[in-house]
Amino acid sequence: MEEDESKPAWLRWGGVVAGIVAAVLIALWLKDMLTPKGPVQKMKVQQITLVKPPPPPPPPPPEEKPPEPEIKEEVKVDQPEPTPEPQDAEEAPAPLNVGEGAEGGLDVGGTRGTPTLAGSGGGGNPWGRYDALLNEAVSAAFQQALARDKALKGKNYKVMVKVWIDSGGKVTRAALIDSTGDARADEVLKEALSNMRALRDAPPADMPQPVKVRVTSRA
Repeated sequence: MEEDESKPAWLRWGGVVAGIVAAVLIALWLKDMLTPKGPVQKMKVQQITLVKPPPPPPPPPPEEKPPEPEIKEEVKVDQPEPTPEPQDAEEAPAPLNVGEGAEGGLDVGGTRGTPTLAGSGGGGNPWGRYDALLNEAVSAAFQQALARDKALKGKNYKVMVKVWIDSGGKVTRAALIDSTGDARADEVLKEALSNMRALRDAPPADMPQPVKVRVTSRA
């Protein structure tokens, strides 16, 4: 110890400095040895692409049940029993014609069961005289209807009308058995019969009613 103190100071500290320098040099040498030569390669980042799996297939459509067979109900319609047609008179007189001046000539006639109401009464018709009165009144009514309303002009039709006559000879009701094919013309026919003047005489008490009047129009 005493020997160290007797040495000069530079000698004492020189050994320490030399040791430090040697340690630094060794560290630098090791670093140089361990450091790879050449340019430093950057680390590549590996990219991973995730592929989506395909969507699941759609569920199968529900099975359609076959339609149930339709049950058709058969409706049986009973055929109406045919009504016996009235027997025609042996010889029907010619229908009464409206005058030449009327637009669209009208033949007015009628049937009442077996007897025929057309023209003047014959020997086989017990109500022949009243038939003539009825035809005269019906003809006058339709002449007025033709002059007043255009619904009947220029038309061809043949209809049968039921007429009810009261004890005073007045037509109280008229109903079409069939149609002319024109609703307005049907109304005019019924109005003409309902509004016609009363017959001069009352109908015979034993004359069946309603009286069927046949109306034929020729344009």
